[in-house]
Amino acid sequence: MATAEARERLSRKSEAADLRRAFTLLDTKGDGKVDAAELGVVFQKLRHKEKKSEIEGMIWEVDEDCDQCLTWKEFQDMYHRCRNDQTGYEPRRLFNVVQFLMNDKEGKGTVSLEETMQIMYLRYGRQLLDAQLEEIFGTSDLNSGKTLTLTQFLHSLHVSQIRQLNSRVTAKTYQPPPVALKKQVSSV
Repeated sequence: MATAEARERLSRKSEAADLRRAFTLLDTKGDGKVDAAELGVVFQKLRHKEKKSEIEGMIWEVDEDCDQCLTWKEFQDMYHRCRNDQTGYEPRRLFNVVQFLMNDKEGKGTVSLEETMQIMYLRYGRQLLDAQLEEIFGTSDLNSGKTLTLTQFLHSLHVSQIRQLNSRVTAKTYQPPPVALKKQVSSV
C-alpha cells in the first residue's frame, strides 16, 4: 500500500507532466514560447470567445520580460505562483485556462468533475476538495457525470474567486466586536 507521501510525489510528477502538456498545446508554433495569437488559436479550437485585448492582457499579466510572449520558465513561474497563492490577488486568468487544459487530458474540449479532482486535491487538500468541486461544478458527486466547457469552467472559477475575495475581511468591512464583549475581554 502506497504511503501518503508516495501518492503526493506521484501526483506532483503527474502535475508537472500535465503542465508541460498544457504548454505544448498552447505553443502551436512550436517555438518554445506562447503568445496571444497562439492562445487565440486554442480558444477558437475550444469554441471560447475572448476579445483580442483580453487575450493580450492574459499574456501581459505574467510576461516577466515584456516580450509579449511566455517562455517555459515564465509559464511555470505563473503556474506555481497562482497554485500557491493564498491571497487570491495573483493574476489568474491564464492560470485558469491552463488548469482547464491540464484537466482535459483527452483533448475533448470539456473537463469532468473526476478529471479535475487530482489537481484540485493538490491545491486545496482533502478537507476543502468537496467544497471547491461544489463551487465549480455545482456538485461533488463523482457519479454525476458533470462536464464543463472552457467557457463554463472559466465562468465558474471567476464567480468562485469573486465570492472568495468579497468574503475577506478588509479595513472597509471590518466590524469590531460589540462594546459589551470588549469590556468582558479587558476585565479578564
